Amino acid sequence: MTISDTTTPAASTALSEIALQLAASLHRRVVVHEFGPAASDGGLSASPQASASLLSVPVHDDGVPVAVIEIDLGDGPQLTASEFEAIDAAVALTRIALRRAPGSSRVDRESILVDLLHADESVRRGAFAHAVQQRWLRPGPGTVARAVLIDATVSDVDRIAFGRHLTHLRPVPAHFIGLERGVVLLVGQPSDNGLTDLLLDEAARRGIRILGIGTASPAQGASDLRSAADEAVIAASLAAALPQFHPSVDSSALGGWRLLASASADPAALRIISPAAHALYSQRDDSQRVTVETYLDVGANVVAACRILFVHRTTLYYRLERLPEVVREALDDGVARSTLHLALKLIRLWESTGRL
Repeated sequence: MTISDTTTPAASTALSEIALQLAASLHRRVVVHEFGPAASDGGLSASPQASASLLSVPVHDDGVPVAVIEIDLGDGPQLTASEFEAIDAAVALTRIALRRAPGSSRVDRESILVDLLHADESVRRGAFAHAVQQRWLRPGPGTVARAVLIDATVSDVDRIAFGRHLTHLRPVPAHFIGLERGVVLLVGQPSDNGLTDLLLDEAARRGIRILGIGTASPAQGASDLRSAADEAVIAASLAAALPQFHPSVDSSALGGWRLLASASADPAALRIISPAAHALYSQRDDSQRVTVETYLDVGANVVAACRILFVHRTTLYYRLERLPEVVREALDDGVARSTLHLALKLIRLWESTGRL
């Protein structure tokens, strides 16, 4: 790879990774050249240029050429539509990696929507206000942020290509607004579960495995989309981890799981938070933990617990009597019992997300 002397180490690493990911998607050799900040067009046109074996794709930011992506076509087959989408995604990634000034002077829809999650709060607010003014978005519940958690084996180039492709979905488009920590972030209108099915179908068609989808809407009066996007990411992680939320869940339906999701994974803290939960977690055999969790899930209703556990009432009483003393004491105390129940759910969440 050839990169100019003006490239920062971080940008150089990013460009190298973009080239590797695009090469893997296209099964062709890819090189990224960066232009210095004062460089002119250098003869590059605004459109991709192809020779017999070389495709040169210029990258512009606010009308200024910043890089060119060169793809060795060789004697391989013609590029497919999905491969051109991957190239388009690599152009977007390169533009982001080389952007030096905050925000953008462009007012086209794509640029404004990408700035909805900009690190600069003033840029985010300006983008949101502009999008609402243009009626691309609606304030409050009229807009939905969607987070799509994708299997880690998928490259960023392919994630972005997938996200940008979803803009063309009908009847309800989902506009790509960013990629954060491997999560594809979209924005669009409220819709029924039909959009979830469309997302899953489109991903399957591309060989992409979606782990979970989360949605959230900005609060009434919110001036940007940041909080809604963060809530959608949390919802997506819970949709991936917990069967009752899979494959898609809105943040408003998380209930107490939202509180648990914000807790740091620290098994040692269980000893202080709930000695009873710690005692159950420390056992090699988790049958007692399952019994207690089920019993608490149904509000200590013996008949309901027996039905779920497939045991006789006498058996359940026997199991409860043989619990460690610290657990039996917690079950007899209102606050300790509630804390035990939440702590058991917290353990389950940590285990489901690989934090235990």
